Amino acid sequence: MSDHSQAEDILAQLHDNEPVELTQQLIRIPSYLWHESEVGQWIADWLTARGFDVDLQTVPLRDGRVTLQAIGTLKGDGSGPSLMLCGHTDTSDWNGHPFREEEWQHDPFSGDIEDGMLYGLGAINMKAGVASILMAAEAVRRSGRPLKGDLIVACVVAETGGGVGAMHLIDSGLRPDYCIVTEAGNLDVGVISVGYVQGKVRVKGEFKHRVPYINPIEKITQVIDAFGPAYQPLKPQSEGGWLRFEPHPLIPGFPAMAVRNIEHFQDTTTLTFDLRIVPGMTEAGVREDMQALLDGLAEKDSDLTFELVIPQSEQQPNMPAREATSTEAPVVAELIAAHEQVTGAAPDVGAGHRIGATADTCHFKGVGITCVEYGPGFIPIWPMVDECIEVAQIVTATQVLALTAAKLVT
Repeated sequence: MSDHSQAEDILAQLHDNEPVELTQQLIRIPSYLWHESEVGQWIADWLTARGFDVDLQTVPLRDGRVTLQAIGTLKGDGSGPSLMLCGHTDTSDWNGHPFREEEWQHDPFSGDIEDGMLYGLGAINMKAGVASILMAAEAVRRSGRPLKGDLIVACVVAETGGGVGAMHLIDSGLRPDYCIVTEAGNLDVGVISVGYVQGKVRVKGEFKHRVPYINPIEKITQVIDAFGPAYQPLKPQSEGGWLRFEPHPLIPGFPAMAVRNIEHFQDTTTLTFDLRIVPGMTEAGVREDMQALLDGLAEKDSDLTFELVIPQSEQQPNMPAREATSTEAPVVAELIAAHEQVTGAAPDVGAGHRIGATADTCHFKGVGITCVEYGPGFIPIWPMVDECIEVAQIVTATQVLALTAAKLVT
C-alpha cells in the first residue's frame, strides 16, 4: 500500500465531529489544577470501552491528597519504536473559578460553538489537545493495522502545577522512544521551549502605628526595581545584568521575568516571581544569582532583611529548560510530513507560537525521551476571558497526529 493510500485509510477512520464533540465532553467536566480525578476516571472509562490497556494512576500530591490520571496503551509486538501522545487535564484555576468569570459571555463548562469557535474553560489549555490525542490513537486502533511499537495516550495531571503528573508518569517507569505533547501551539512544531524558576522573596520589617518604622512594603520596592519591568528581556552578567546565561538563538527575548503577586501581613511582605529560563540555566544557578543580587541590596540598606524561597512551594516544582529536539529525529520529521500532507503547507518549526511557555516536554526530555510539541489552538493573550479554540484546528491536529502515529508505530 502506498503512503498516500495508507494516509487515506487512517483518515477514513475519523469523522470531523468526533474530536470536536469529545472536546466538548471534556470541557463539561471541571478539572481545576489538583482536582482532576473525575475527568481522569472518565477518560479511563472511555479508553477501556475501546479496548485500550488502561492504567488509572493515583498521583500523590504534596499536601497529602491524591488525584487520578489515565494512561491508555495499544500494545505493539516490540519490533518498532513506541510513541506517547500526551496532554494534560488541568485547567486554569483562580481559587476554584475561571479567570474573571463574571466577564464570560459563554458558560465556562458549556462547550458552546459559535462562528467556528468552541468556547469553554480548558478549550485551549488543553482539552482540545487531549481530545486530539485520544481520537488520533482511536483512528489507529480502528484501522486494524498491526502495531510494531506501543502507542500510548497519556492524559496527565498538574502540568500547570510544575508537571507533577508527568513526573509521576516518569517515576512509574514509562519510557517511550518518542513523545508528542499537544500544547496549544497554533499547529507549529515546537522543538524547544523555555523552563521556569518560580519563587518568593519575603521581606521582614516592623509594624507600628503613629511612629516611624521599617516598613517592609517600602523595602520590597527595591527588589521590584532590581528585577525590572515585567517580562522584558534580561541582560547576562557579561553585559551588566545579574543573571548568568547564554542567549539562545531559538528563544529570542528570554530569559525574562515578572513579579506576579505581592502579599502583606503584619511585619512581612512577600513577593512572588516568575522567571522564564533558557537552556543552560538551572534552578541552583538562578538561586545563586538572585541571592547575590539581594545580598547586594542588603549591603546598601542595613534595614532590608529578606528570605529567598525557591521553589515557591513544595506542592509545585519548577520546570527545567532543555535543548532543542533535532528536526531530523523521526518523530519530528514524520510530524512535519503529516502536517504538510493534511494542510498542504509547511509548519513553523522552532519555539513557535508558544515561545515563552513551558510544557511537560522538559520532564520527558530529561529522561531521554525524544519529544516535540504540536497541538491546536492560537492564544492571542493568556489568561483568557471566554477561552476558545478554532474548531478546524482541532480536526486538523487530530488528523496530523493520527498520520504521524500510524507512520511511527505500524
